[in-house]
Amino acid sequence: MLVIAHRGFSSQYTENTLVAFSRALELEVDAIELDIHQVGNEFLVFHDPYVNKLTNGEGRIFDMTFDQARLLQVKGEEQIPTLNEVASLIGDKAILNIEVKTLISVKDFVSYAKNLMKAYRCKVVVSSFDHPLLMAIKYSFTDFAETEAQADEVYPIEFAGLIAHAPFDHAKFASSLGVSIAATDWNTVNADFVEDAHKRDLKVWCYTVNHQETLLELQAMGVDGIFTDRPDWARKLLNQ
Repeated sequence: MLVIAHRGFSSQYTENTLVAFSRALELEVDAIELDIHQVGNEFLVFHDPYVNKLTNGEGRIFDMTFDQARLLQVKGEEQIPTLNEVASLIGDKAILNIEVKTLISVKDFVSYAKNLMKAYRCKVVVSSFDHPLLMAIKYSFTDFAETEAQADEVYPIEFAGLIAHAPFDHAKFASSLGVSIAATDWNTVNADFVEDAHKRDLKVWCYTVNHQETLLELQAMGVDGIFTDRPDWARKLLNQ
């Protein structure tokens, strides 16, 4: 079972900050999950659409210019990082799971992500609750090569369809999207969903797992990866 640090080591450090990602890497996690919004021509790592809760600013991050957003201080300590800054930190040490929140241009994002993979040898998973946007990203990646097989060879990328409910037809949604990962809420997943996903050659990742009984239940179901705010605890428990 993969241990995926949810917004970094977010139980101990401020979420989606360089220090949270750095401390997660020290734990040798399998993957690090983060959230992005496009701001101008850049991609900023931040979860909420509004900056009010975590910064000294107000308003929606995607309504700002890049310079305005970079003046903000997260908990009075550091700037909101760019995706490039985080990718340079992570490199090939862990899977970089990018959850896309808002985009202005799919083409801009795909070009940016390709450059990250080339420069830092990142292994990337792109995920989103916005399935039409996820498909647009997926097809745009494929368009950069003559065939999807060539695209996969040059750019080591996977796609995950996020959901927050229990579908009537289990993991069929992920097969229909052509993604390789069905990512879902731990509170709605069940053994039938996992079995159906595995029959479709899909992996199942569950969010956000911070308690022992839940982790052990998901492990028994055969879930392939968990997002957790407590990667230190999850790694220790799974190693026992």
